[in-house]
Amino acid sequence: MATYSPESLNIQAPGGGFEQGGWYSGRQYWGGTLSDPGVIHPASDQQGSGQAVSAEVNRQSDEAQGHAPGTIENYLTQQRQQQQQLAPQPAPQQAPQPAPQPVGPYQSEQDSELVGLGDNVSSSTINLPEIYKSLTQSSGISELEQQYSEMEKAFIEAKGKSNNNPFLSEASRVGREAKLQKLFDERTANIRGEIATKKADIETQLNLQMKQFDINSQQTKMAWEQFNTLLGMGALNNASGEDIANITRSTGISSAMIRDAIAEANKPEPAKTTIVQSEDDNGVVTVSVINSETGSVISQESLGAIGTKTKVTGGTDDPKPGSSTYVAENKGLVSQYLSQNTNDYGHVDPGAWRNALQAWLDDTLGTTSEFIKNYKHLTDPNRGDFKQRSGYGFDPYEYK
Repeated sequence: MATYSPESLNIQAPGGGFEQGGWYSGRQYWGGTLSDPGVIHPASDQQGSGQAVSAEVNRQSDEAQGHAPGTIENYLTQQRQQQQQLAPQPAPQQAPQPAPQPVGPYQSEQDSELVGLGDNVSSSTINLPEIYKSLTQSSGISELEQQYSEMEKAFIEAKGKSNNNPFLSEASRVGREAKLQKLFDERTANIRGEIATKKADIETQLNLQMKQFDINSQQTKMAWEQFNTLLGMGALNNASGEDIANITRSTGISSAMIRDAIAEANKPEPAKTTIVQSEDDNGVVTVSVINSETGSVISQESLGAIGTKTKVTGGTDDPKPGSSTYVAENKGLVSQYLSQNTNDYGHVDPGAWRNALQAWLDDTLGTTSEFIKNYKHLTDPNRGDFKQRSGYGFDPYEYK
């Protein structure tokens, strides 16, 4: 992939000079050369080198910087068009230079500028720490942290009064301090947990979009497998906010999805649940909490176009046909397909019904009767050809 000298692009160095990993006029600087517009420098040792920054990250940057949606993408398009017209001479390829150690949740200080908007749009640059700050404020974390700070201040003051009371014996002082500590921990547990999960959600989503978290890596798959094992054992039934935040960071699954799975496992008559990942032809990854026995989708969310067009996975590489993992994952896909083909009334047409049934049988996920029992609620009872082969092909009165 081509790189260019700043001189060939007529890009002047700022007062302090070019910084390794910095972005200038929409191009990343690395080892003396600049990348193509909107592309992470191919010589960079950052994850995603040689790849374009996703449109979703650029959209979030627009929002955080107060620009109209599409501003950065439009600017990058202009830069690409100008590059084609001018055809600057690519610079000789250089060996990758060592990068400074990261100092933030996702990047180094030099990498804080993502995409420069240039003189035609604005003199400002996209600043990832500023984006993180903006997302933190909009998520309500700042208010929660302020609330926690006030509670902590009151706790410290109460503890100070106890320590400074000359009439308390040492035993009474220690006992009172332990009681204050216990009350403080109990009263702040929910706030601390909410702060932790919100921060984990923001950091993980940005890392996914910046390609600094690989949803398909072996490490992530092992984390998924461990999570599903702990979920099935009931070991997460009393998970704290910090526990959920750690799971989010290791798996890429949002805290809301994790809570949905745990809540389902905590019901009086809990269903066996698992979380599976699927990916469409465009690399859009979807995470689903499914009933392991029926394949019905309990909750679902999209992580965006962060994948590499791989097949569905639930934490293992290639589940064997007939295995519990294989059955659970493919039941989830059937449920996902049906949910994506429902109309405004929550019904699927007979064509989609027959396609899903055929996939169910081909993958030996169960019998036709089991399929009907699981998904009959999606059929349209008002169809005149309901029982016929052109309809759903079964008698609804036999499955009441």
